[in-house]
Amino acid sequence: MEKILINLNLIMFLIFLYKRTRHGLHILQLENYYNDRYLVWMKKNIKKVLNINTIVLLTIPILIFIQEAKLAQMVALIVNILAYGALIITTKKAKEKKAFVNTARIKRMYGTYFLIILAIWLCANLFDYRIALGITNIVAIMAYALVYVVNILNRPLENYLRSRFCRKAKQKLNEMRDLKIIGITGSYGKTSVKYIINTILSQKYNTLMTPESYNTTMGVVRTINEKLTGTHQLFVCEMGAKYVGDIKEICDIVKPTYGILTAIGPQHLDTFKSLENVKKTKLELANAVSENNGIAFVNWEDENIKSASLELETKFNLTESPNSIIKYGLTNEVNYYADNIYIDENGSTFDVVIPNKEKIKIKTKLLGKLNILNIVSAVAIADALGLTADEIKVGVKYIKPVPHRLELIQNKNGSIIIDDAYNSNIKGAKMALEVLKSFENKRRILITPGIVDLGAQFKEINKEFGKYATKSSDYIILVGEEQTIPILEGIQEEHYPSDKCFVAKNLEAAFERMNEIIDENSVVLLENDLPDNYL
Repeated sequence: MEKILINLNLIMFLIFLYKRTRHGLHILQLENYYNDRYLVWMKKNIKKVLNINTIVLLTIPILIFIQEAKLAQMVALIVNILAYGALIITTKKAKEKKAFVNTARIKRMYGTYFLIILAIWLCANLFDYRIALGITNIVAIMAYALVYVVNILNRPLENYLRSRFCRKAKQKLNEMRDLKIIGITGSYGKTSVKYIINTILSQKYNTLMTPESYNTTMGVVRTINEKLTGTHQLFVCEMGAKYVGDIKEICDIVKPTYGILTAIGPQHLDTFKSLENVKKTKLELANAVSENNGIAFVNWEDENIKSASLELETKFNLTESPNSIIKYGLTNEVNYYADNIYIDENGSTFDVVIPNKEKIKIKTKLLGKLNILNIVSAVAIADALGLTADEIKVGVKYIKPVPHRLELIQNKNGSIIIDDAYNSNIKGAKMALEVLKSFENKRRILITPGIVDLGAQFKEINKEFGKYATKSSDYIILVGEEQTIPILEGIQEEHYPSDKCFVAKNLEAAFERMNEIIDENSVVLLENDLPDNYL
């Protein structure tokens, strides 16, 4: 009977540990397996990490195990089973906006868990089970912390595999000497630019782009190793970063000869710490392009890129290669720019002015000035790569909105949803609000949790966002009572009508409120959507 109870305890422990561990691993995955970012999440969610009910229910059996009496130990075994049963029933699976993926790395972490649990099981069955079960209860209480520990234990193996995969990708690229490589980075806009460039350039070249948001080093490496073939002529590579050196690491592998810098702004300040570090990191792409005697295309509408003009120019030999830095924008002070711009709720029409060539007339369903800039950058690099005006025009016709980036969705009741739910920034958010404002004859509703990942500037930037939102929204629905306090302060400072502003506890409550307001003449902007690690 004792052995049955011991092993039943272990089974219940495994079920509960899996439920807790799965959520912990999901958060770690969302934090790109960075332990320091996972540790920050644990500190912010200390009540979840050290759940008081779990601590109480699993500590009581440990105290009973200390007793020497046989009856007390049997009682402890039964109490422990009941405690795990209660915890398993009450621990609900967290809702996942971005699905947890059982990647090869996650499976390797499960392997380490298996070895730890095997050691506990052997201890329980071969030695003093009281010690073993006491350990299982402590492990269950500290389940989120164990994710952190297992990630450390697996680090040597992960570093070895990372190096091996990177070498394989480098070797593959070295064998494809005629492959043209375009690197794209920026605090915002890089994913949209990637899709637009890939669509237009595919009219002349057999292209491959990094899929979805595969913009980390290993995402790029995986794309090269698994997707790139000898038939590809051009590789469009999105490069994301959260730390200084991240872009350089990718560039050292892919060695781009063309680079596009979309923006430099206060994004990921939790890890970058300062705008200067963001600038330094984004300029790593320009540095790599200059070393490869390539061409850098830069958004001259961005003030932070303009302020880095001297740094950019020192990276390139402009005397011998005056066209190694190409500026694009919305005014005639740059090489490629948009002219005769007309924007309404149906999209945009404009001309792209090309040096020493005829203008190209563009008509697109994409919304906002940001997308006009994105298309101008694509036209600039397409022109440099030898596409004709007709090929560019055909490519533009095939451009579709990137999911969750100012994506227009028509509801059955006639209302319109502008889905801009991808992780936001203040410049992108302001441009999205301009799009909302352009729907002058409709009831304009903003739903937002604000902007995250801003470090010390979180309050200041979100307060500014709140003030700006009042100028384009007939109704404002804020998601998250604590998260949106700075936005609400900004809204109130503008004396916005209190009956037009609503603070929802969560997204479900926000949609409930939206359904009370919305009609066939409404347009709703979903601006930013907090990922699971910010909930």
